[in-house]
Amino acid sequence: MGTQVAIYAIAAVGLTLISGSCGQTILGMAGPFAVGSYASAILTLQLHWPFLASLLAAGVIAAVLAGILTFPVWKLAGHYVAIATIGVGSVMVAIIRLATPLTKGSLGIQGIPFPKVFGWSLYTQQMQYLLDVVVLAVAVAIVLRIRSTHLGRVFEAVGSDQDASEAIGIRTGAYKALAYAIASFFAGLAGVLLAHQYTYIDPTIFTSNMSLLILTIIVMGGMNSPLGAVLGSVVLIGGPELLRFAADTRVLLYGLLLVLVILFRPQGLFSRKV
Repeated sequence: MGTQVAIYAIAAVGLTLISGSCGQTILGMAGPFAVGSYASAILTLQLHWPFLASLLAAGVIAAVLAGILTFPVWKLAGHYVAIATIGVGSVMVAIIRLATPLTKGSLGIQGIPFPKVFGWSLYTQQMQYLLDVVVLAVAVAIVLRIRSTHLGRVFEAVGSDQDASEAIGIRTGAYKALAYAIASFFAGLAGVLLAHQYTYIDPTIFTSNMSLLILTIIVMGGMNSPLGAVLGSVVLIGGPELLRFAADTRVLLYGLLLVLVILFRPQGLFSRKV
């Protein structure tokens, strides 16, 4: 459960840049997530790349492919972009399903090796959890650093008032595309960790429900807060497990918890911009 919390938190932390800072709702993050998973699986199994190299390369591949497929999307505005990203995410998964010689299509890829770092094979859940936490910590640090730079302030300006930003010469579409590419990079990293810990992946894992869950995590934790994304992942992914003691009423208690959060913290559990 801890590895699931960390993996989804990594994807959600990146999403705070585009959905939080730039103010653009994204509903297709399962696509970059899937691309990262498959890219690393292919690199390690077929090309025999080391894990750390495939981790970074898969993140870059997810970012580049997401950027290419969403290039025309940023000419749209408002909820039309959210709808378009659903289609882009579905297209990414469909490409994976159709590229049978490379991805084995609906059969999926099995035998993906456990992560291997500096010669150490991380074959236990505890080792994998520590790896996930380290990657999550690095992701949070990078996103916080981006937010504190000039680029982060431009993202905030685009999200605050797009018309005013364009009036002073900011290419809002280009900056949204950049924020989405960065978010896709982190989603790709999360996909890599999931693939090497499951050791088997197939297209049915990467559904619209996954995209909705990642977005819900940052809504729960705070759209503008990377640390809130981590907290949101703990609540949404870990909540059902924490309520396991109430086997018969766990779903009811979980729903009640979410309703209380919405009522008393509509801005998110951690709404500060950190």
